[in-house]
Amino acid sequence: MTLLSSFFAKPTFVIEPIGSERAEDCERLHGASFAFGWSKIDFENYLADAHIVADGAVAENRRGELGGFILSRLLPPDAEILTFAVDPARRGAGLGRRILEKHLENLERGGARLVFLEVADDNEAALKLYGGEGFKEIGRRENYYQRASGERRAAINLRLEI
Repeated sequence: MTLLSSFFAKPTFVIEPIGSERAEDCERLHGASFAFGWSKIDFENYLADAHIVADGAVAENRRGELGGFILSRLLPPDAEILTFAVDPARRGAGLGRRILEKHLENLERGGARLVFLEVADDNEAALKLYGGEGFKEIGRRENYYQRASGERRAAINLRLEI
């Protein structure tokens, strides 16, 4: 591989724990993924919390860019996925699945037996991903999420027994 082709090569990612040094990256990805993104300060607070398990897809290239991340609150035997975002340019290639699978392993290692989350009823990609990992619907909250347009969507409550 030449220097030029290595410069333009797609990065490979390693899934690893992330901390508050990644707050700005998380803010950027979250803002690109949700109508109402969380702030850098929100992420700094979450990522510094001892009960938060945070995993990110970190590029192995020299820039170490963040391709996606997931945050959960772990209070064994329960865990709740708080947020999960993948860089829009990297979606559809299996990176989200890799992040989720590694994260679930880390939650189980931390003592989780039940994992909960909420997802918008129109987020087909997320519902497919979670369903593929064994999450089951346990409830619904009507009009829970608000879109930038003002439209409201239901939240689907999911649970995974691990």
